[in-house]
Amino acid sequence: MAVGAAKLALLLIHILSVAGKDTVLYKRMTTGRKGNEVMMKTLLMTSLMERQEKKRKEANVQNSELEKKVTRTSFAALNIATRSFDQDNVIGVGKMGTMYRAAHPYDCFTAVKRLHDSQPLGKQFRSELTILAKFIHMNIIPLLGFCIESGERLLVSKYMPNGNLHDWLHPVKCKAEKLDWHVRVKIAIGVARGLAWLHDFNNFLIVHLDICSRSILLDKYFEPKISNFGGAMHRSSNDKGLIASSKIGELELIKQDVYQFGILLLELIAIHDLDHNSKSSHTLEENLFERIAHLSSSSSGLYHAVDKYLLGQGFDGEILHFLNIASSCIHPILDRRPTMLQAFQMLMVLREGGRDSSKILSYWLN
Repeated sequence: MAVGAAKLALLLIHILSVAGKDTVLYKRMTTGRKGNEVMMKTLLMTSLMERQEKKRKEANVQNSELEKKVTRTSFAALNIATRSFDQDNVIGVGKMGTMYRAAHPYDCFTAVKRLHDSQPLGKQFRSELTILAKFIHMNIIPLLGFCIESGERLLVSKYMPNGNLHDWLHPVKCKAEKLDWHVRVKIAIGVARGLAWLHDFNNFLIVHLDICSRSILLDKYFEPKISNFGGAMHRSSNDKGLIASSKIGELELIKQDVYQFGILLLELIAIHDLDHNSKSSHTLEENLFERIAHLSSSSSGLYHAVDKYLLGQGFDGEILHFLNIASSCIHPILDRRPTMLQAFQMLMVLREGGRDSSKILSYWLN
């Protein structure tokens, strides 16, 4: 019994000693793992901070470059000019932000676009700012300043007293003032001229990709100004400052602008129901297609598709020419759509009374 008890005691001592070693080993392993985790977290935090610092320095460099081209304005100054962004000063609300009318000394006014608080919109803001800082053209909205401060992002542009084209084409009942035919032709030609210049006649070759009546602003003479460049891209993918990698070909991007311009032409002359102005742009587009389809099936289709206000004033032939241009711009086959330069030339026939528009092309495009 004594021998058996002694052996049992030795076995217990052995087990405890092994367990003790395992416990020490486990503690070392656990401690080592925790140490590695702490080290990894430290490295990740350091890397994140370095990336943030790099982005901050790059942003400062970009802002410094932009300040050479566009005036940087303080948020405090814009806050005063818009009366703390009072709702009474709102002149438009879009996908990117809200536009305010800002009053300055000596009866001077500007338009201030205040972006919504969204990270993706930050990229669109910088894209629009960078593009507009480069361009001066009679049909491109003039950029006057910008503000990047305390999380706020604002663009300051020239104030357009006649607002946007959409509000003129889809007025509320109490303000159902109509644009006459010559003004509509002027607007169409101006937008076509601006897009043709963006596509082919500047050093940067831009596609807009968001042409619609809301993005067309009108000055006091109803000269159109193309705005909303947040989704615009350079045609050449070699310029990595603005264009995103895309599987869409360059021709498709260009003809997308042409297609949207064709829809805009239809909207300029189509019948608009004042009771259904809340319809989505998609529904509007479908209605325009439905109405334009009458043109190919009946000679009376013109009177089903076009605003009656425009007809019977001696311009029916011009209106038909206008509709034919719109139809070519929305052709389902890309190659059958004209370029914006060709669309501009076709529209110039309306202004020049049939004269050869190529002779005055350089004058009107610049």
